[in-house]
Amino acid sequence: MKRLHRTGEERKIAGVCAGLGEYFELDPVFFRLFFLFSILFGGLGVIAYAMLWILMPLREGERTAARDGKPLRLSAKERMIAGVCGGLGEYFDLDPILFRAAFLVLAFLGGFGILLYLVLWLLIPGPASAARARPSPR
Repeated sequence: MKRLHRTGEERKIAGVCAGLGEYFELDPVFFRLFFLFSILFGGLGVIAYAMLWILMPLREGERTAARDGKPLRLSAKERMIAGVCGGLGEYFDLDPILFRAAFLVLAFLGGFGILLYLVLWLLIPGPASAARARPSPR
């Protein structure tokens, strides 16, 4: 019996589209385009994708970025304003421009992007201090 699950193969964000593509034996690009168009025309794609991300189990034996031991932090390198987008990009191993564009689109759609950015800025811990990265003097 086929089971619907997220997969790490061909994963871009959470593996939802890759899992759907594997289940329905279609190229994941079709599902990515569907979510993109549904986001642009009404915004329900974000909600649907988030729900599938939560509801679809990860395939057995696969690991996510969150389980690799890499903590979510504000970025010290990829900073435009506060390092939120850079930190999200480093955590999910994606280009921070994707997160910047998403926050910008959400900012124009009722100001939600600005509010979300500020909340994440307050909740995400700062970058690891440079003092911890330096070797101790002998």
